[in-house]
Amino acid sequence: MVIDKDVDTDLAASSIVYSAFGFSGQKCSAGSRAVVHQDVYDEVLEKAVVLTKQLTVGNPVSADTYMGPVIDQKAFEKIMSYIEIGKTEGRLATGGEGNDSKGYFIQPTIIADVDEKARLMQEEIFGPVVAFCKATDFDHMMEIANNTDYGLTGALVTNNREHIERAKQEFHVGNLYFNRGCTGAIVGYQPFGGFNMSGTDSKAGGPDYLILHMQAKTTSETL
Repeated sequence: MVIDKDVDTDLAASSIVYSAFGFSGQKCSAGSRAVVHQDVYDEVLEKAVVLTKQLTVGNPVSADTYMGPVIDQKAFEKIMSYIEIGKTEGRLATGGEGNDSKGYFIQPTIIADVDEKARLMQEEIFGPVVAFCKATDFDHMMEIANNTDYGLTGALVTNNREHIERAKQEFHVGNLYFNRGCTGAIVGYQPFGGFNMSGTDSKAGGPDYLILHMQAKTTSETL
């Protein structure tokens, strides 16, 4: 999630939170990095923390539950280890607690003030953890957005049309969204696939995808 200075900060905060913590952050397109312009960083972070604290964690069978457990003990231990790393790389803004006594439950966690090259910004956690990183301007935002080995999905929240057009060319992800979250592609409308270590940019649901499940054969015949 990349947040420009010219934004609706409520939209920015909600887009970050629901992209990061839906399905306990255990989906390939979940938002794990929030790159926020310095002019709105504190406001967006504060609003994201408020929203995150309102999320309910518990039995997913209950309609009142927003976030259920992570998948298993191995995932629980991995995610909790990243939270500990995050505490050394940034500031724990909310969450950070886990309980595996009756399931593998982890509180949705925001780590603030993380350096763009920190492990939390570079490695795939695959859990309910999002790192906040401050950017100085749009060039810096694009630099941070592209400084990882991954490139599945991304989103830019901005009211600047020039920046939207630049992001279309410069933001290297397979699925790019504007003024919404970075997850939730619609089957049949948004073919899905990534760049770099997130794929070869062959998109599931795209017109060329079926060919990838076929095997080419060349035949030659002399009469």
